Amino acid sequence: MSLLSINAITQRFGGITALSDITMSVEEGTIHGLIGPNGAGKTTLINILSGLVKPSEGSMEFNGRQNGPWPMASAVQYGIVRTFQQTRVFMGLTARENLRIAHVAGAGDANADDLIEALALGDVLDRVAGELPYAVLRRLSLALALGLRPKLLLLDEPAVGLAPDEITKMAEVIRHFHGQGLTVLLVEHNMRFLMELASRVSVFVQGRLLFEGTPAECQNNPTVIDAYLGRGLKHVEH
Repeated sequence: MSLLSINAITQRFGGITALSDITMSVEEGTIHGLIGPNGAGKTTLINILSGLVKPSEGSMEFNGRQNGPWPMASAVQYGIVRTFQQTRVFMGLTARENLRIAHVAGAGDANADDLIEALALGDVLDRVAGELPYAVLRRLSLALALGLRPKLLLLDEPAVGLAPDEITKMAEVIRHFHGQGLTVLLVEHNMRFLMELASRVSVFVQGRLLFEGTPAECQNNPTVIDAYLGRGLKHVEH
């Protein structure tokens, strides 16, 4: 069953068309990957779905609600939560205080102990966020998003800048919360990371939806290989 349906969304910025007639769906309980070269429109779509940008045309449906997208505050209330490529936490507050803010904003429903354990934050709770290593900040940022109790989590390049062992930890965290029923739309340039997590993949090129299918179908599609994967296919297979 579709949790999210995107219907003919187009986004123009002046004379530039960043997205053109995007129609796709994200099934409930899945991890849906979104890939494509820089400038393909992936983050623009995330910005629209999360309410940060209003599309020029088109609509979306989410969890039975129609006539979206909605402003970000409403989107969060309905269960659509996003992360950003650049880590966004309250740098002057401790990790514990950051989590408390997410706990309150999430109406007190989040299981803070589960977040702390799953994201290995127990040893840094009383440290100021601005003093934490980059990889820990990435996990804290994800914890804030998860603390809002999303039905759909929009992940914008969660593995960017992470060392291999931290990428493995990030994948484990995503699998953990997906196993609890979380639906994920994952934007990522690390093909191995994405292909091992996703059950379905959409490929964007120049603002258009080029292909949609399973990871295996994606990796073996000549059009996708020619348009995007040719440069990174070795890193997926080995």
